[in-house]
Amino acid sequence: MESMTSPIIKVYLTDAQFKELKQDLLDKFSIDLVNNLIDERIQQEHTPYLNQKEFSEWIGESVATIKQLKAKGLPVSKALNTDRYGKQSYIDFMRQHER
Repeated sequence: MESMTSPIIKVYLTDAQFKELKQDLLDKFSIDLVNNLIDERIQQEHTPYLNQKEFSEWIGESVATIKQLKAKGLPVSKALNTDRYGKQSYIDFMRQHER
């Protein structure tokens, strides 16, 4: 597969021209960044079950903590000979244990 590269084009601007374009460029960059973050979040939310490593990253805890939660009753599904942790199961489990 042949990789496609975009040609590099140099554009020289005066300070005044740059100031004029700067905010438009920042706005465009900000919109693209936000859209990419939203797309990434949607993709993450469409994955209801995660393996242990992915799950630990999702909840921001160590694998050891997940093992402790599992020992305390965190529901786990068995699929493909590995434990799968459900996002909604975790949320429900944590709500049940709120004080």
